[in-house]
Amino acid sequence: MSTTAWPLDALVPARPTWARVDTDFYVASRDGEFVGYVDRAADGTYIAFDGRSTPVGRYDDLRDAQRAAEGVTSPAQARQRRRVTRALQKTAAVTGVVAGGVALTAGALAPYL
Repeated sequence: MSTTAWPLDALVPARPTWARVDTDFYVASRDGEFVGYVDRAADGTYIAFDGRSTPVGRYDDLRDAQRAAEGVTSPAQARQRRRVTRALQKTAAVTGVVAGGVALTAGALAPYL
């Protein structure tokens, strides 16, 4: 029996790996793809950037800045999530129709059992 990735796995992305590449400069990647980075400013705060080098915010704590950089969804991830969500909605609708049909059939046959 082969194992394949379930589409729901796309909704929960793997945690990125952080690497300190220079003094007070950290870079994140997830599954080999660049996620973002955090740089420490002269005033001691940390500035988080997304995968397109767009500033996400300024934080007092390194971990908060890393979480902010991790939380930015890439356009590819957003498209994948929309596809999975649409597929799950269609599956739920079909399941509801089938369940309703079974309930009606059971109700119609109940007097004859």
